[in-house]
Amino acid sequence: ERLYGIWSDGGSGILLSGNIQVDGAKRERPGNVIVDGRLAEDAFAARKRMAAAGTRNGNQRGAQISHEGRQTQKIVKPAPKAPAAVRLRLPQSQFGEPVALTTEEIESLIDRFVSCAVTCKEAGFTGVQFHSAHGYLLSQFLSPLTNQRDDEWGGSLENRARALISIVTR
Repeated sequence: ERLYGIWSDGGSGILLSGNIQVDGAKRERPGNVIVDGRLAEDAFAARKRMAAAGTRNGNQRGAQISHEGRQTQKIVKPAPKAPAAVRLRLPQSQFGEPVALTTEEIESLIDRFVSCAVTCKEAGFTGVQFHSAHGYLLSQFLSPLTNQRDDEWGGSLENRARALISIVTR
């Protein structure tokens, strides 16, 4: 709140939060900001203060909404969920072995992204960004390298983009 207020007072114009996670049970790392369903009154009030501080002086305050997918350290989640069971191949990898999401889990995640966006709007954020880059979950859906599904969520670009388009549409 204090930091975004300082930036807002400096005339930044647009401020975007870092990762606001949509699923507390599958967060990227300890300490992430989470908007997972209805927030407790004090947590919602904190989001409102954060949004208000970031919109002072006419600034726009966006919420970056994300889910890390397979990019979760194995000490946090040894078997993270992802579009497909394609492991993140890095030397000395600290990332877990991903498990492919079921269709029901994908639909639930879409609902979580939408719910998080609605909550952020109700808290006073003026926009949202559905984090679809840097190898996070929505990026994993879009890439044919990480999305090796053969159902309605994989294969063609239209199918690989289905989750993101569904979120934006809803």
